This record gives sequence, structure tokens and C-alpha cells, in this order.
Amino acid sequence: MASPASTVPTAHPPRPFAIPQRGSSVAGKAYWAMAQRVALTAAAIDCGYILLFLWLGSVPLALVNLASIGMYLGAYALIKRRSNTAGISLIWLEVIFHSALGSLLVGWDSGFHYYLLLFIPAVVIANSGRYAVPIVLALLTYYLGLRLACDHWGALAPLAGKGQQVVNAIHVCIVFGMFAALAAFYRRTILIAENRLLKQATLDALTGLNNRAHFHTLAGHTLNRTQRTGEPVALLLCDIDHFKQVNDRHGHAMGDRVLVTVAGVLARNLRESDVIARWGGEEFLALMPASPQASAMEVAERIRMAMEQIQMDCQGQPVPLSMSFGVAQVAHGDDLQAAIARADQALYQSKNNGRNRVTAG
Repeated sequence: MASPASTVPTAHPPRPFAIPQRGSSVAGKAYWAMAQRVALTAAAIDCGYILLFLWLGSVPLALVNLASIGMYLGAYALIKRRSNTAGISLIWLEVIFHSALGSLLVGWDSGFHYYLLLFIPAVVIANSGRYAVPIVLALLTYYLGLRLACDHWGALAPLAGKGQQVVNAIHVCIVFGMFAALAAFYRRTILIAENRLLKQATLDALTGLNNRAHFHTLAGHTLNRTQRTGEPVALLLCDIDHFKQVNDRHGHAMGDRVLVTVAGVLARNLRESDVIARWGGEEFLALMPASPQASAMEVAERIRMAMEQIQMDCQGQPVPLSMSFGVAQVAHGDDLQAAIARADQALYQSKNNGRNRVTAG
């Protein structure tokens, strides 16, 4: 017998036995994939239990495990058909009744009741305090009631010899492994969620470049380092020419394609050590450590020429691309905002002088 699949929090209002919807989130998808694995793994374990209990001479427990296999395979089929609530409920019913039957037939010390403890993290994680507390209390009542029943009646079909100790040892090993698997699942889910939140907080959703706020953070670290080493630092500010016309003529979807394309060109032509961000709607800014102004101008010119070579079209109509650049040197002890203002002024001059050019600030 194996454990129920534990549940994960969702964005919906808490409700009893809240279950993440399939496809609603990374956690939800992972949950249902795990639930299916749990059902198949539990069925396989119960196959081994049938052989074990036949060897130990307990035909009733062998039959119980045969029924359990049917329930787990039924749960797997239900979840695969997206009957999620029915599938997970069948798994929980199997564990509840299997724990009771095993404990009553073989005795409390056989350890069948260990599987009930796996419900605790499932209940607490899936529900708010409003529902978790009464459900856990109900589980505790059931658990203690089962213990009293076992103490009162004793083992109804005890195993011969050291059979009970053998079964207990197997249950301990399996439950330890299940708790470790559940902990690994939740740790992975948390790390995925943290990574997603970090990306949302630091990256531009469309282009994948740093957003404005994160640029300031990274630029601050870079400038602190370069102030100590004395290496030159340049700023490159660029703007897509006539971007409003692209949106007006071809729609915002095409404008988004242009932004993504430009971001790719910038990323390919700048170094990993350069800090690049989407600065505004169609503006991009790069901080280039270990770059004198002349070198930054050469890089800007290379990017400008690369943009001219890109051929894009929308429904057969060509969409020409070009960019204007402003490049400024960050002086020793210079304020970042002052350097950005100089680069912006240089960009303004590029625009006034006909666009599609590089100007030093």
C-alpha cells in the first residue's frame, strides 16, 4: 500500500480538499503527474505485498492488496481522463480502509497506520487553517480510534513467527521513502515558483532582457567594482526608428515581434559581462564595463549595421528596421543618472540628424 499524493496550494479561494486544476500552473501540472506516478507505484508495491502475504500465510491481506491494486489502477485511469477529484478521492479511500484492515487483521505493531500520517502534509498544504484544523483533528480521532480498536480486539488474523516485525520494517522503509519523495516534490515546486517570481521581478516579460529596476541593481554592482579597478565603462542607449509607425501600420503584434527581434540582435552583439535592459517602450540601454567610448561606438555601429540587414514582413509588406544610438562614457565617480542623461542627449542628436546613426555624448 502506498501513500496518497499530497496537494499543493492554488490561487483559488480555499475550500475543503482544494485540489490544483490540471494545467492551471506549473505546480498543478506537477501535482497531477505525481498523482499518476503515485497510483502506478502503489499498485506495483501492492503486487509485491500480495506475494509477501501469501508467503507469510495471510490470504485475507493478500486479497486486500488485490483489491487495492484495482483501486489504484482505477484512480490512475480517472486522473488520466481528467476526473481528478474522483481519482484522488479513490486513492485516499484506499489508504484509509487499507490502513484499518491491515491494522485490525495483523495488529497495531504491523505499522499499517503509518500511511495515515502522510495525510497530514496533504491536508495542511491543500487547505487554509479554516479547514485544515478540523480535518487534521478528524484524522487524529480516526487514528486514535483505530488504535483503541486494535488494542481492544487484538490481531484478528495474526502472522506466524516474526511476520509482524517483517511487515513493520517494510512499512517503515516505504513510509520513509514516501516522505522523502514528497519533500523533494514540494522543494522542486517551491524552487520553480521562486524562479518564476524572480524572472517576473527582474526581466522584461516580452524580450527576456533585464527590466529597468533590475538594470539599476546590476549597474550599481558593476559600477562599484569598476570604481575600484579603474576600468572604463560606457553606456549605450538605443531606440528603434519610427516604431510608432510600425504599430500604427501593422498592429501591436508586429511591434512585439520587432521588439523581440531587436532584443535578440542586442544580446548576440553584446558581451555576457554587459548589462542590457529594455529601458522604455522601444528604448534599450546597455552598460558596458571595460569599454572605452571608442570601443562602445564600434559595437553600436556593428549593431546598427546588423539591424539594417534584418528583413521582416507583415502579410507581404516589408517592415524596415533601423536604430539610432547614443553612447556616453561613465567618468570615474560619475553619477549613473548623469551618464544616462548624456547618452540620451546623444541619442536625441542621432534622431535630429536623420536617425539610423551613432552619436557620442
